[in-house]
Formats: sequence, structure tokens, C-alpha cells
Amino acid sequence: MLKFNINERPRWVRIVVKLFVAMLIAASSNILISTYGDTPKMSSIHRENKRLEDKCRILYGKISSAERTIADLKHRDQFVYRPILGIDTLSIPGIYSDYVDAKYEHLHEDKYYGEISHDMWLRMDRLMRNIYYASVCLDATQKQAQEKAEYSAIIPSIWPIDRTKMRSVSSLFGMRHHPTLDTWRMHDGVDITAPTGTPVYATADGKIRLSRVQGGYGDLIEVDHGHGYTTRYAHLSARYVVEGDWVRRGETIGEVGSTGTSTGSHLHYEVRYRNTPVNPVHYFDKDMSEERYQEIMKQIESSRN
Repeated sequence: MLKFNINERPRWVRIVVKLFVAMLIAASSNILISTYGDTPKMSSIHRENKRLEDKCRILYGKISSAERTIADLKHRDQFVYRPILGIDTLSIPGIYSDYVDAKYEHLHEDKYYGEISHDMWLRMDRLMRNIYYASVCLDATQKQAQEKAEYSAIIPSIWPIDRTKMRSVSSLFGMRHHPTLDTWRMHDGVDITAPTGTPVYATADGKIRLSRVQGGYGDLIEVDHGHGYTTRYAHLSARYVVEGDWVRRGETIGEVGSTGTSTGSHLHYEVRYRNTPVNPVHYFDKDMSEERYQEIMKQIESSRN
């Protein structure tokens, strides 16, 4: 029987066989490692993917947090600030419409991260639109609030004298029989009787337009409050302000007297809107309830009898 001995083959054959066996072993090992374990390169790729996933989760969390904050601002603006200030909800056409899909088409070219990139950019665009909307809304609300605060300060809204010093309201706004002229004529304000020297207060913020003796008014002060409102204080015994002065609501500007056409110590008080006299009683304590208003009107009517 013929026996085969590899060692009897030529030397180069033996080298080729050994190389083939080594390559076969190396390939098998690579397959096994790739299947059941990571190569250094694959491990590096996995680590990089893990870092990217972690960063995406953090970014998603921040986007979600920003979305909740913007939603809260929008809610407060629409359902708290604007109703309090009495202003309409702001509307910006198309503010909540997504961009066309063509804007995001290039993101899908990345087969590994395309879907994540598309979702993230879409949410970022929505967030930026909401931030813009919230910014515009809050700017408008702030402007309205400032105007409301300014407007509130210039509305005549307090009594021009201390009510504990008031003796009576001798004449109301409207037609009356003039006590000295013996004729029926329009009375443009209210007459509040009080002792001479009783302090007279500015009923709202404003600039002194007149501070002088003027005909039947006697010593007169007129305050320009802006936005069409003025008030007049007549028959004064003293004036503490001069034309051009700026006064605040509740500041003492003069004293009750009986100068000009007057039958006794009292304050003639007028409120004018766009140079048209209006009933001052409607502006006493502008935030009073209807019941309180009726009570004051009864007190005034009783004081006249």
C-alpha cells in the first residue's frame, strides 16, 4: 500500500498549504469575532453611535422642556394677561403651519440618521415659530399694559376733597336754576360745600393748564390729564400750583373758598372729556360697584333736601 507523506512533497508546496491553512483559520476567526464579538473598529463605531444617541436624547429633552415653557407662556398670555387687560388674542396667519416637505428632503439622504434629523429639525422649526409668536404676543401685551397703567393714572377717579370735610353737594351736574343769576342754565359740574381752607386734591395725574382768576369761576385751576381729559376746580381761596406744573393724583393743589360768582364756601368741580362737560359723579371712585354708586347718589340727593 502506497503511503502519502506531506514532508516528501516539494518545499514550496508545503509553504502554500501552510499559508492556505493560516488564511482559512484567520478568515474563520474574523467571521467568529464579527458574529460573536466586536473588532476594535466596530467597538469604536458603537461607542460613537452611543454618544450620538445620548446627545440626541439630551437635545430632545431640552426641546420638550422649551416647548412646555412656550406653551405655558402662550396659555398665560391668552387666558390670564389679555383677559385682565381686556385685549384680544393675537393672531398671526400661518404661524402654526409646518414648512413644505421639500425643505427636509435632503435630510433623508442619510440612511442612518435621516429620520432622526428630520424629526429634530421639524420640532426645532415649530419651536422657533412658537418662540417668535410668544415674543410678539408678550411685546404687544407689555405695550398694552403700559398704556393701560398710564391711562388708569389719568382718569379722574377720586373725590376732590376729603369727604369727611364735605357738608353737602349743593348742586349736581345738569340743568338748574342759577342761585345768583335767577335763570335756568346748564351746570357743568358739581358744587361741594365745605369750610373755607379745606384742601382740594388733583383727582388724577396731569399738567396744570390754568391757575388764575377767571370771571365767575373766581380762583380757578384746570388740569390737563391727557387722552382728552381735563378737570376744573373753581371758587378757590388759595392756589398752590402754577401753569406748567405736573401733579399726581391725590396731591393738594388748592383750598376751598368762595371767590368769583359764589353764594358761600364751596368747590365747583368739573370733569371734561374732549372739552365736553361730563357728570363728575360718574368718576368718583371709578372702580365702585353699582350698589355703592347708588348709595352715594342717594346721599347726594339727601344732602340737597
